[in-house]
Amino acid sequence: MTKVRTLLSAALVVVLFTPLTAFPFDAPEYFENKCLSCHSIGGGDEVGPDLKGVGEKRSEKWLIEFIRDSEKVISSGDPVANELFAKFKYKKMPAQELTDAQIKSLLEFIKTGKGGGASSYRAATEANTFDVSKGHDLFIGTAKFKNGGPSCLSCHSGGPNLTSFGGGTLGPDLVTKSYADYQDKGLNKVLSKISFPTMAEIYTASPLTEEENYYLRAFLRVENLKYQQTINEAHHNGDPKNKFVLLGMVGALSGLLGADAIFRKRRKKTKKPY
Repeated sequence: MTKVRTLLSAALVVVLFTPLTAFPFDAPEYFENKCLSCHSIGGGDEVGPDLKGVGEKRSEKWLIEFIRDSEKVISSGDPVANELFAKFKYKKMPAQELTDAQIKSLLEFIKTGKGGGASSYRAATEANTFDVSKGHDLFIGTAKFKNGGPSCLSCHSGGPNLTSFGGGTLGPDLVTKSYADYQDKGLNKVLSKISFPTMAEIYTASPLTEEENYYLRAFLRVENLKYQQTINEAHHNGDPKNKFVLLGMVGALSGLLGADAIFRKRRKKTKKPY
C-alpha cells in the first residue's frame, strides 16, 4: 500500500511540475481559438491586420516579440508597432504565453494560408425590426442563448438607451464603444470566435450560434445609429450640459446683482446722517 501511495505521489509531482511546453502544440487549433476572431490569412484586414505574408514583411525576431507581448513592443517606441496600433484604432492585442518554438510553429502555419474557418457572414444591414427585437432580448437576458452563455448585459453596458436596465462594468459599452470600433464585419468575427481571456473561459463551452451573432449585431447597429444621431444633434444644437451650465451662471450672476441692489437700498435707508 505504501509503495502504491509513493508511486501516485511521484506521478502527481510529475504532472504538476511538467511544463506546458512539453505537450504537443497544435498551431492550427491555436490559431482558430486565439487568432481567428481578429485576423484572417488572405481575407483582408479585419479587427487586426491580414496575416498573409507577414513573415516576409517582418523579421522572425520582431514577430516573436510582438506576438508574445505586443504592448511591451509598443511601449518601447517601436515605430512599426505604433503605426499598427494607431491604424487599428488602438486595440490591444492580448499577450500570448508561448515559447519561441511555439510561435515559430504558428508562423509556419500562417505561411500555409489555411487559416480560414470563419462562420458565414450575414450583414446586420439586412436586419428587420424582428431581428433587432430578438437581439435586444438576447442582450438584456429576457431571451436565453441556446448554449447557455450569460447575457451581454451581465458584463457590458449598452449605451444611454439601456441605462434603466443597469449593465455590467467588466467589459466596454457594446453600443458606444465596441460596435463603433469594430464595425459590423469585425464584430461578427469577434462574436464568432470569442478569444478575449475573460470571455473565452465562459463562451468556449457556450458559443453563440450564427443566428444569435446576427441578432446581436442587428440590435447593436441600430442602437449605435441612434447614439450617433443623438451626438450629432447635440453637436449641431450645442451640448445641453453646456447650456445648463451657462444658464446657471447667468442665474447666479443675476441673483447676486439683485441682492446687491436690495441691500444697497436698505443701507441708504438705515444709514445715519453725520
